[in-house]
Amino acid sequence: MTGLTSGSAVHRSVLSNGLTVLIRRDTSAPVVAILTQVKTGYFDETDDIGGISHVLEHMFFKGTGRRGVGEIAKETKASGGYLNAHTIYDNTTYYTVLPASSFAAGLDIQADAYANSVIDVGELKKELEVIIQEAKRKTDNPSALAAETLFELLHDVHRMRRWRIGREDTLRRLDQSAMLKFYRNFYRPSNTILTIVGDVVVDDTMLLVNSLYGSLPDSSPKRSAGSAEPHHDDFRFRELAGDIEQTQLVFGWRTAPALHEDTPVLDMAASLLSAGRASRLYRALRERQLVSSVSAYNYTPTELGVFVVHAELKPDCARDAAQAVWEQVRSLREDPIDSAELERVQRLFESRWIRRQESMEGQANHLSEWEALGGWQLGDEYFARFMSVTADEIHETAQRYLTPERAGIVVYRPEETAPIAESPDAMLALLTADTPQPLEALPPRKPQLLPEPALAPRLEATQAGVAVFRTQNGLPILIRERAGAAIVHVGIHAMGGLRDEPKNLAGITTLVASTMVKGTARRTATQIAEDSEMLGGSIGVSVGLESFGWSISVPVQNLEAAAELLADVVLDATLLSDALDIERAVALAGIAALRDDMFSYPMRLVAQGAYAEHPYSRSRLGTEDSLRTIDAASAREWYAGLLASPLVIGVVGDVVADDAAGIIAREFARVQPAAARQVALPAWPGHEVLNAEPRDRAQTALAMAFPGPARNDDRRFAARLTATIASGLGGRFFDELRDRQSLAYTVQAFVSEHQASGMFLSYIATSPEKEGTARDGLLGEFAKFRHNPVTADELGRAKKYSIGSHAIRQESGGAVLADMLDAWIFGSGLSELDEHDKRIMAVTQSQIQELAQEFFDPARRVEGIVRGQGKSS
Repeated sequence: MTGLTSGSAVHRSVLSNGLTVLIRRDTSAPVVAILTQVKTGYFDETDDIGGISHVLEHMFFKGTGRRGVGEIAKETKASGGYLNAHTIYDNTTYYTVLPASSFAAGLDIQADAYANSVIDVGELKKELEVIIQEAKRKTDNPSALAAETLFELLHDVHRMRRWRIGREDTLRRLDQSAMLKFYRNFYRPSNTILTIVGDVVVDDTMLLVNSLYGSLPDSSPKRSAGSAEPHHDDFRFRELAGDIEQTQLVFGWRTAPALHEDTPVLDMAASLLSAGRASRLYRALRERQLVSSVSAYNYTPTELGVFVVHAELKPDCARDAAQAVWEQVRSLREDPIDSAELERVQRLFESRWIRRQESMEGQANHLSEWEALGGWQLGDEYFARFMSVTADEIHETAQRYLTPERAGIVVYRPEETAPIAESPDAMLALLTADTPQPLEALPPRKPQLLPEPALAPRLEATQAGVAVFRTQNGLPILIRERAGAAIVHVGIHAMGGLRDEPKNLAGITTLVASTMVKGTARRTATQIAEDSEMLGGSIGVSVGLESFGWSISVPVQNLEAAAELLADVVLDATLLSDALDIERAVALAGIAALRDDMFSYPMRLVAQGAYAEHPYSRSRLGTEDSLRTIDAASAREWYAGLLASPLVIGVVGDVVADDAAGIIAREFARVQPAAARQVALPAWPGHEVLNAEPRDRAQTALAMAFPGPARNDDRRFAARLTATIASGLGGRFFDELRDRQSLAYTVQAFVSEHQASGMFLSYIATSPEKEGTARDGLLGEFAKFRHNPVTADELGRAKKYSIGSHAIRQESGGAVLADMLDAWIFGSGLSELDEHDKRIMAVTQSQIQELAQEFFDPARRVEGIVRGQGKSS
């Protein structure tokens, strides 16, 4: 393995005006990604125009001389693709992904938007209101608030210390003149990289690029460099309090820029700390019930770096968690690093590197990022450097950067809890007041023991490109061959779980399924983690309202070992009390954290209002009361029932179907699937239901729901198209409530389909004083669907978008596996996989109006509201 681009040529050209063009031909899917990276971002902003690069990103979609407001998004949708953008410290990137047949149209749209944005005065004024809502939304996100506060704490003068999206007062001062000046200065060909990856012909593509971009004038951008951060070795600490449930604990150290020789070493150090379940922080904090989540990363936006450790935890664990993080960073500086630990991280890194090849968008981002740093080939050089990092280099680098005197710490805690420390000195003393228990040594890895050979599975049928096998005990095995796919995806799933839980055991499926990866008759939790990560993957657990399962994805050569590991976890879990307690603590923390989530919690309130006592009203996490009643005996009893469910196994990758089915049949020969239980039909309320909670938030988040078609109701295709017409860039809700009325940054609509019911959901987050206006706006848009047919143009765009998005989704082997298993478990059969486009095309305008008239009754709506109290942004 050498790098992402090995084995496939990348064509690089620089036009006469300075535009850098990268093209990579990939015919593995009929998809093209077009990525425009402008090498400008927050670092290029002077203080008086803070946030302007992000505002300009928004205005990119607001029209040109040829295309009016909303037309860029609508034309892209009509081409079957999607578009979006992001702004960061060192670049602003625009991307569109669409079917290859629409490539020329998509490139024309992107070229027009790049070169000819009009930045209309009226549209700018409205969009600034939207961005101010986005800024408020960010202050309501505890994790984001803590992380940006850390960057501010660590930097005295560098522009990274600023709130990157901009503050309300500065944003309101931005006018058309400032916007045009910034746009004309930085959006120059010589400051831009155009990357195209997909099913294209290189020579034809270059002709098209030249015709669209070749005549654009160029000039060198004038940059106003910000102040360089001076060297300072002083421990820093800041503590915040707010209306939150969980504590955010964030550590940071200033490190080196992206291309510095120490950066791959620091990246490796971060991976040792937090990559996978065998990582140091996971074992030292997550497995000891100190945190619900913890991560580490070395962030390097071009000219500087910040090494971050970020944990979310219960407030009463803050002291112990802080000491545990501090100890693990000390260990990086001073203690031995085993070669097997390095190998584990390298294998995970290599596997993740390969995964980036699965999508055209991932490849395009990779090429653009490295080209911006000096050349796309640098990516392969970085890969080689990371894979060669030694333990001594990690020690030496950690001793230079990750020292106590260079650290900064931010604590963001619930306001009713006591401060963790009164000063930096007090915090520093706390970190070393106690020595946490050292990590247990990783146990020796056991050789793989293959089970006795099983009878070869029987090939039952081949349908929609899927080979269906059966084991002697009747377990269905679905194999989808994907030539050239370097990653193989394996999943075992079933109908049941959450929907079958008694109320007093709510959450038991999630608790059992997650505890199953914590030990088997042959492996401890750490051995399971290490074995999976040495294969380049990890066992994923999924629990939904009416399904559950486990999956793993690894480089295809590791299929046999991955299947053995997955079978061990699924069939021979021990569910020890200690392991159950760890996962119970995580679930309880998740319940608390849910209340801090301004999207998920209103949705939770909606489900409770819509489904009352039905299992569909419940959270997969359960409740605090139910979780505390589940013991090891009840967990093992439930586990036995899970194995008697209607299980099915799927494999997607570059495999030979007979061989892959034989491996799976051998490992899962003991499984005897059973029939699924019937789920009761829920009754939707016959009246309006409003569930609201007040919080100290800058915004009010409103989720509004109506009943909708169930999973196997033919009307679900009309519902999906209705959501497409309503939501997203160019959608009705977006155009009216976001673009015209500037009520929100986030407004969306989508469908939720279950076996026995369905739901049509909408969501908007706005200023508290605009709640009534936002509600009226949503109701007005739903009323339009009831009273008037959608236009032929709207329906046509929605159909092309749905079909294009479905085709783009097929790039991902994981998505192909999920669709295959869903069709088998919940659908009418694998034939569904070939019917999507036909069913979408068959939907009519009258069917959408009839659906709206039946379901969008305002008197039967359910609302979930987190009502903000106007906290300052």
